[in-house]
Amino acid sequence: MIPASVPLAALGTSELLSLLADTTFFGKFILLVLLVLSVLSWAVMVEKARQLARIRNGHLRFWEELGNWLDGALRGDDLRRWCDERPELPLANQFLETYGLESAPSVRRASERIAYLEIERLERYLMLLSTAVTISPFLGLLGTVWGIMTSFWDMASLQSANLTVVAPGIAEALITTIAGLATAIPAVIFYNSLVRKIDMVGNEMERLRTLLEEQAGGGRGDEHPGARDFAARPDFHDKERI
Repeated sequence: MIPASVPLAALGTSELLSLLADTTFFGKFILLVLLVLSVLSWAVMVEKARQLARIRNGHLRFWEELGNWLDGALRGDDLRRWCDERPELPLANQFLETYGLESAPSVRRASERIAYLEIERLERYLMLLSTAVTISPFLGLLGTVWGIMTSFWDMASLQSANLTVVAPGIAEALITTIAGLATAIPAVIFYNSLVRKIDMVGNEMERLRTLLEEQAGGGRGDEHPGARDFAARPDFHDKERI
């Protein structure tokens, strides 16, 4: 039995393993579920962060290439080939989807169609983070209640309120609470950050849509694409960066 005076933070690996071994089967099951949720959540968080970082860098380059096209320094076919080599970029896919369309309504429909697909692709697996954020604290609370119930059951069975009787149940209650919070806190931080960054990708696609609509409505041509009003062009990530 681990002395009750030993703080949880001071426990070594062997003491923690002994503490886990003393938990009930139900407590172990809750900890296992939380461990699986935590591992899956971290896998999603790392992969999405890397994916959005690649998109951020690619979109910065895209706006530069688009500016060259608008200024007449780059032909439309050259920009199309550049986009075709980068299928992981939502803006590149949007440009490919709308390239060659002659009317603003056609550009709008094509842009909205590709935007839905791209945002859906970026939001894939975010439901796992949302689930971890929602249920992890409740699983920890369930473990807490179960541990306290175990302590009261042991007190009633042994007819004693000695600390050695109630300590295992209280320890189980505390460790499941900690596990639930340790799973939920990183998940909610990353979830909010990822949702914000995906929203900003959607904003970029909306800005590109309006620009391409104006180009189509004004009679876009490869030889003089920069003849349109410069003030109508979007700012290139000056204020919003994903």
